[in-house]
Amino acid sequence: MQLDIDKQLQQRLSERAEKMGFDSTEKYCVIILETVIDELEEEDAADDVQDRLEDLGYLE
Repeated sequence: MQLDIDKQLQQRLSERAEKMGFDSTEKYCVIILETVIDELEEEDAADDVQDRLEDLGYLE
């Protein structure tokens, strides 16, 4: 997959990748994306649990 990212964002990502000790900006971006997806999936799971508890009458 290839993403078109504006130059300013590329520069920011490159600087942070270097600061964080990554070998490449691409590797840093993969970690960022994995982290964001993991957090979103955890939020979805928590929402599912809350919905289920509401359905069972434990929460209003």
